[in-house]
Amino acid sequence: MSQAKVDRYKQQKANRQKIMKKEKRERMLWRIGGYVVLLVLVCWIGVSAYNSFHVETRKFYDADTTAIDTYLSDLTAADDTAEAADEDVAADDTAEAADEDVAAEDAAEAADEDVAAEDADAAAEDDASAEEADAAAEADTAAESAAEQDTAEAATE
Repeated sequence: MSQAKVDRYKQQKANRQKIMKKEKRERMLWRIGGYVVLLVLVCWIGVSAYNSFHVETRKFYDADTTAIDTYLSDLTAADDTAEAADEDVAADDTAEAADEDVAAEDAAEAADEDVAAEDADAAAEDDASAEEADAAAEADTAAESAAEQDTAEAATE
């Protein structure tokens, strides 16, 4: 054997485990890929067969609906007349409500005027009682100062 062959053999023997793992991985990937392709083909064939052999049956029914149409048109006509009557009543109610609002506003204004007059009377009474209190206080002060002067004169004599 030549030296080159011996070196190659030693190198293959040293890397044999790595090479075998790599080959095993590649075989596994090819198997998985093959199974995936096979699964897709089987599913495609199954769906195609189902669609071609399975025919959906639809049922159609005929019905005479003239009675329902007549009933609904009668209801619509009755609703139209009822709405017209409701509009007339609503217009009357609106006018009455407006009159009631005006009356309520007038009553509120009268009540406000009464409250204002009572407040003015109370303020006038408060002013009068305040003036009387001020006058009484001045009188008390004058009486005290007169009493002090008499006491001072009596003490100096």
